[in-house]
Amino acid sequence: MSTKSLKAKWWSWLGRWKVKRGDYGSAILYFQRAISLFPDSVYAQSYIGYCYSALAQYEEAVKAFDHALQIKPDSAYAHAQLGKAFMHLGNSQAAVDELNRAFRIQPSLKNSAAYQGPFASALAELGQIDKALDAYRETARLDPKSAEAQVGLGWALLSLKKYDEAEQPLREAIRLDPDHAAAHKNLGLVLHELGKTTEAREEYEENVRLKPGDADAQCCLGLACYNEKRFDEAVAAYLEGIKLRPDYSEAYYNLALAYEELYRDDDALAAYRKAVSLNADYRSALQNLGVLLAKMGKYDDAIPVWKRVIDLKPDDPTVRVSLGWALGKTGKFREALHAYESVVELTPDFAAAYYNIGLFHWHLHEYQQSIEFENKALALEPETAEAYCVLGLSFAALGEHEHALEAYEHALKLKPDFSETWHNLGELYLGMARYEDAIQSLEKALQLRPTVSDTHHSLGLAHLKAGNTAAAFEQCELLHGLDSDKERDLRDQIAQHVG
Repeated sequence: MSTKSLKAKWWSWLGRWKVKRGDYGSAILYFQRAISLFPDSVYAQSYIGYCYSALAQYEEAVKAFDHALQIKPDSAYAHAQLGKAFMHLGNSQAAVDELNRAFRIQPSLKNSAAYQGPFASALAELGQIDKALDAYRETARLDPKSAEAQVGLGWALLSLKKYDEAEQPLREAIRLDPDHAAAHKNLGLVLHELGKTTEAREEYEENVRLKPGDADAQCCLGLACYNEKRFDEAVAAYLEGIKLRPDYSEAYYNLALAYEELYRDDDALAAYRKAVSLNADYRSALQNLGVLLAKMGKYDDAIPVWKRVIDLKPDDPTVRVSLGWALGKTGKFREALHAYESVVELTPDFAAAYYNIGLFHWHLHEYQQSIEFENKALALEPETAEAYCVLGLSFAALGEHEHALEAYEHALKLKPDFSETWHNLGELYLGMARYEDAIQSLEKALQLRPTVSDTHHSLGLAHLKAGNTAAAFEQCELLHGLDSDKERDLRDQIAQHVG
């Protein structure tokens, strides 16, 4: 053996010796000296790649393994280690490709958990969960004492919604490594799906204890507390998660849900707005924001929110219903009508949409169209009292009093406690000069809803027309504090009548 060869072996031996002692930096230097003597040494190049990987210098590792494969393209070890390096660099597809090449060249490598584990992780990153599951199963079989393998197996089963199967490997992972935070977190997710809310919360609490700086862990704990109706604790957990990750839109969304349960609507509104500002396409947050704005009477603010939701999901008729309702509340009847017309295009058998189209035609004084669409609503749902009520309003506006009376009678037969219909019937009788009937209907409406100022005003007029000035004055007194404008108008009319 030549002196050069002996020196190369000596440097390589020193390199291996340093590897065994974990001194990877020195090992690299020794292997580089060996390569200076024998540049085509696959052995030394592969060891250099291994050392760079051990030092988490994965880009350098890739260069070394690439060099080794230029010398020997069928080196299974170099392909396998290159695959692991790619995995650490986040290049999952390249990792899978290299590991598959290694397995084809040397099938026995499949029997190594050291390669099956990264292979499974790379498949998982690519979303190939079924294949990842098989690889995780094999990893756990090859190394049953690996908590990491059990966590991977549990995670894959969880991802495939096989919750009953996922619980066992995750519990095994915790038995093997009680401080494995991801095992506690994933077990919490599994237990949540299995309806074991208290146990899920306990696992999340352990996860937070082990990783207090993990925003996801805090938000999982918040979710568990929310599911147990421990809303104050949920808020605290979500706020902690947000402190750790200020751009966490999902945490703001869940925080808003908890605030709503605590009737803290202003705080919920601010949280929904923040979630949307961080993620303009966050449909659930936008939808809930629209609902909350409408609940708070902020219809003008709700309208652009609903329009944004429609942009994100144009085929959802329920969002268009919400938009139409908000537009109607702000008096934008023509726009509201168009919104409900788009609902009918998507769902032609949606009776409520026809009802609302008819209602907005009535608001726009388009009475024949209103009657047409209320009849369409009734053809689909014949027992809709509200549709008969709008029919009555439109017939009354057209002077078709008998048809209006018939419509109101239908409405009251279906819904005897419908105060609006009693009020409208009273108004119709008042217009027909049937004052006693008007008084009876309006008094019935007030029994059902005693504080409606329009009804008190109309009842006062009915009493006045019937010649009972004292009863008309009583309605003035009742209007005092309810509606000063209507009180003043009724007093003026009484004064004119008496004068």
